[in-house]
Amino acid sequence: MEWTERRLECRGLEVAAKIWGPEDGRPVLALHGWLDNAASFDGLLPLLGDGLRVVALDLPGHGKSQGLASEANYHFIDWVDVVLQAAQVLGWESFSILGHSMGAAIASLVAPVAKGRVERMVFIDGIGPWSQPDEDVVEQLQRALGEEESLRDGRRRRYESEEQILDAMRRARRDVSPQRLRPLLQRGARRESDGRWVFTHDRRLQATSRIRLTERQVLAFLKGIDCPVRLVRPRQGWPVDEETIERRLGAIEDVEVVEVDGGHHVHLQAPQRVAEVVREFLETT
Repeated sequence: MEWTERRLECRGLEVAAKIWGPEDGRPVLALHGWLDNAASFDGLLPLLGDGLRVVALDLPGHGKSQGLASEANYHFIDWVDVVLQAAQVLGWESFSILGHSMGAAIASLVAPVAKGRVERMVFIDGIGPWSQPDEDVVEQLQRALGEEESLRDGRRRRYESEEQILDAMRRARRDVSPQRLRPLLQRGARRESDGRWVFTHDRRLQATSRIRLTERQVLAFLKGIDCPVRLVRPRQGWPVDEETIERRLGAIEDVEVVEVDGGHHVHLQAPQRVAEVVREFLETT
C-alpha cells in the first residue's frame, strides 16, 4: 500500500492531504499538532492495518497547504470549519478523528458542532484548547497584535544546511530521532536557490492567539461531545495541570484514558506503542 496525495478546496483555500488505506476503509481524519504537518503520522498509519481510510490534513499554513491571505489572520475557532469542509469535500457523512496536541484540541470543538457526524475520536496528548481567564483578554490581544506585527515585518531565518535546520526542528521535539523527523522536514521546509534552508509554514502561526476560550467555554464544548473518546496520554508528555485534566475528562460523557511511555510526540517517537491502542478503538463499531 502506498500514500496518495490530494488537494481539497475548503472555502477557497487549497488544503493538502496524505491518504493512507483502502477506499472502503472506515473514514478517519488525522489532524497534526502546531507547526507539524501530515507527515506527523507517517510512522503510525502503516501500522494500523487495512481497515481504515485515513486522510491526514496539512492544516492551512502548514506543510503543503495554502496559507491565509495577507489581510487575514489565524483564529483557532476557524480550524473547525476547515475540518468540516474537508469532510464535505471528501463526501464523508460520518467519520472519526485522530488528533495530536493542537489537532486533538480542534477535534474536541468539531464533534459537538458536527451534529452526530463524528463516530469516534482519539486524542494524543491533548484534550481541549488552551483557555484564558476573563480578566486576561485585554493583555492577550495586546500581546498577539504586537507579535503579529513583528512577524509580518521580519524575514525568515535561513539555515546553512539540512542538518542545521533539522537540529532546529529537534529543539522543539527532543523526544524524536532525526530519522523520524525527516518526513516532517521534507514536507515543511525547502532549500533556496542559494543552498540555504527555510521553514515554509506561515510565520503568522507563531503569534499568540488574539483571543482564547474561557475554561467554562472549553468545558461546554467537551460536554457536547456525543461520541466515544480515547485519550492516549504519554507519561513524559506535555506538562499540564492535573486538576485541569481531571475537570476536562469529567466533562466528556464517554472517555477512556490509556497511558503509554513516551513524550509529547510519542506517535512519532515510538509509533508501535500507540498503534494497537488507536487501531482497536477506531475499528470498533
